[in-house]
Amino acid sequence: MDTRTITRTIPTSVGNLAVHVTGSGPPTVLWHSLFVDSTTWAPLRSHLVADRRLISIDGPGHGESTAVQRRFTLEECAAAAVAVLDALDIIEPVDWVGNAWGGHVGLVAAAHSPDRCRTVVTIGTPTQALTRRERARIVPMVWAYRIAGPIPPLTTAVMNVLLGKELSRTHPQQFQAVSRTFRQAPRRGMHEAMQSIMLHREGLDPLLPRIGAPTLMIVPRADTMISLEQARAAAATLPHGAATAVDGAGHVTPLIADPATLADVITAFWRDPVRYLAAL
Repeated sequence: MDTRTITRTIPTSVGNLAVHVTGSGPPTVLWHSLFVDSTTWAPLRSHLVADRRLISIDGPGHGESTAVQRRFTLEECAAAAVAVLDALDIIEPVDWVGNAWGGHVGLVAAAHSPDRCRTVVTIGTPTQALTRRERARIVPMVWAYRIAGPIPPLTTAVMNVLLGKELSRTHPQQFQAVSRTFRQAPRRGMHEAMQSIMLHREGLDPLLPRIGAPTLMIVPRADTMISLEQARAAAATLPHGAATAVDGAGHVTPLIADPATLADVITAFWRDPVRYLAAL
């Protein structure tokens, strides 16, 4: 089994994206959450790489990708992902796994380019736009980041949403590694991404009935931004969709705290997507 990772830089409409390709087999796209980068996939990737070609994409302004000096849309991100597949000569439908932001991009890609997605898995991905109350809480954070950057109180607030409060105690090294990806991100690019993908993201509910690919929405049980009930309501509007819960207190927690269980859920879904969804 070849587990070497080859990194390429691929030009897209949202800048030059760093793409990390590991393994061989059916192609799987991994797109990470806002604030972090593709290194958050490392624990899960080790459970999936045995018989998969894993294509981990650093989103614009994150990881090794260039920062976009303007606002951009989920549609542009989805088009960029398709451009990555074209550059890698991948023409067969892929299995998409997206964490928060990555789930948004996967849903949009499946709706606009249905021939490119065999299945979609979202992890901690709310489909609704921010509520007025959520915006009132988040707008000051975005402006604080613009003025002062990733100062400790802001970094702590972001990590609590992504990882919960307990992970710093149970997985301190991983917590620090995820925190470091946020602190080291290019400031202008991260600010544009925060505005584009968080503050100005439109709700995706009108798009869901157009997605023909079997779609599994995975929700961390203690995620403060999305509940299992909300995910089930969204999944009910999909032609082939369902939602399930795993342990975790933040968007990224399941990838780090228990990647083996998460991998079991995903691979069971891949084996027979429609039957798996019907059983939930």
